[in-house]
Amino acid sequence: MHYRWLFLLFVLALCACDTADDDSADGPEDTRVPWSGDLPPLSEDIAHPRGFVPKRSIIHFHSPYSHDACDGLGYVEGVLDMECMGELRDGLCRTSIDLAYLSDHPDYAAWHTLDELLFMMGDTEPVELGGETIAGRIQCDTGHQVLLLMGIEDELMPLGLDRHAAPAGQEAHDLYNSSTAELFEAVEAAGGMVFRQHPEELDDEALAELQDMGLVGLEVFQLHALLDPDSRPEIYGLDAFGWIEDIEPFSHPDATGEPDLLFAAFHQEMGPNMERWEALAERGPMVGTAATDAHRNVLPMVLRDDERPDGYRRMFRWFSNILLTTGTEPADADEALGAGRLVIAFEIFGTPDGLTFWYENGSGDDLEIGDSCSGCSGGTLHLECPTLSPASPRDGVAEPAITATVYRNGEEWQTGCGSWNVDDVGNYRARIEIVPHHLAEYFGDDPAPYLREYPWAYTNMIRITD
Repeated sequence: MHYRWLFLLFVLALCACDTADDDSADGPEDTRVPWSGDLPPLSEDIAHPRGFVPKRSIIHFHSPYSHDACDGLGYVEGVLDMECMGELRDGLCRTSIDLAYLSDHPDYAAWHTLDELLFMMGDTEPVELGGETIAGRIQCDTGHQVLLLMGIEDELMPLGLDRHAAPAGQEAHDLYNSSTAELFEAVEAAGGMVFRQHPEELDDEALAELQDMGLVGLEVFQLHALLDPDSRPEIYGLDAFGWIEDIEPFSHPDATGEPDLLFAAFHQEMGPNMERWEALAERGPMVGTAATDAHRNVLPMVLRDDERPDGYRRMFRWFSNILLTTGTEPADADEALGAGRLVIAFEIFGTPDGLTFWYENGSGDDLEIGDSCSGCSGGTLHLECPTLSPASPRDGVAEPAITATVYRNGEEWQTGCGSWNVDDVGNYRARIEIVPHHLAEYFGDDPAPYLREYPWAYTNMIRITD
């Protein structure tokens, strides 16, 4: 699902002027952290929860090899748009992405080798298994490395493929354009996992059928769907164009709001997606992810910072999936993703530091985020709330208000952080909320509309069954 949103072109064309950034008054020098469009590596910015290594991950995005990426001109008559490719690589490096799960469309991607799809050029190094390329590592100028992993988006979204699920060409194209048991079997044989993108498009029954075939996860936050003028009223009960006026403090040439904070104008929980996730979790394990779905194909203009509203760097700055891994190889990333050892973090408000959620089952064994156990009620569930990471922007005037809610089977169960006895089976997850008072200066002249509560982080579920 990809949108041009032509109704926005006129609105934002008025905002695409080259003007100098407003010089806001500095807060106290000892606490103020200036806004940055870049992000430091997680290893330098947050604690390692319970011994795991946190990896900032982008799951679901498109390179020029997707037919509709780069304003539909990413790959024309066999020639890649190298400027767009460069922006993608720059965006991954500037936001210190550790793991990037590609999800290119098969119209072009099915005919190309993994060496090509994983950008085997320049400073990207192949990662091999058995003499075959299964991933690639971008070597950023800063010394940071980005691990690129293979995926495809069509009827479903296979991720973490070590090779094409069928011979490259028409056979692979036809397979990726299906949602059959054959696809699930072929993806597993190719080392991958099947996820469902845009779950808002399917009902619970259709998703349950996919789950029975081996569906590993689905998108509980989907950026394109949140903005699509058809999905907003039909699925989410929102005004189709209701957020356009709210973006002016970030897009108007005379505005003083930080353009990256455009996201705050429309960010909210996507209830129908969460409900589908909860319904599937009642039946069995189900990983929840957040989808950037970046194509750089929506708004071909620049804002006051000389970047497009839909640029790769900007969209990667908004949110990520933090995977809790045990190593640095592709298999380690895939293991963490498949296990649901994942926290969705809306890092536009700052990076959460120290968020930890686990379960002691009473026999000395702990369950981590994403784990399941049978007959183990009677243990203790623990939630340690995060703080704002030291490198996160702040105006030095106020601190954010951070709260927490623990849900059981989709219903509010506990508030705040702490430890609780678990006497009943159920699916437990945590949501961290934030009121970003610390960003008031960066919201511009009238920050009040944006100093409200937002979802800041979602943990995946800990499942305790009979």
